[in-house]
Amino acid sequence: MQSILISSGLIQITFAVALGWVMVVMYGPRKRFGPLVHAKRVLQCHIDNILMALLQFAIAAVHPAIPEVAGWLLVVGSWTNAQLFMVHAFSKEGYIKHRIIDIATMISFGLLSVAYPWLLYAWFTA
Repeated sequence: MQSILISSGLIQITFAVALGWVMVVMYGPRKRFGPLVHAKRVLQCHIDNILMALLQFAIAAVHPAIPEVAGWLLVVGSWTNAQLFMVHAFSKEGYIKHRIIDIATMISFGLLSVAYPWLLYAWFTA
């Protein structure tokens, strides 16, 4: 599971770096990048991708026995949590109210809300 978390973290931080270039354009000469119109939401997505990648690295580096299901919950939750900010970058208001987005947000937070206590329990019982 360590290699999966490290690989996911590397891909996620690479994605965050690419988003940095999108922000350079949005905060520079143009105020939009294709359909992306809300720069602050892109920035939030950029930062959350970095943080989620670092959390995956940290768990992979220090946890002696990561339960496989908890690891996958962490990977999926880390990716969905960060990308939900990007959905809102398509709106000039910076927020899209839709039932599917609300459900996706609840599922994403739910995955992480299960993964982290499970990882904590596995840490103390390893």
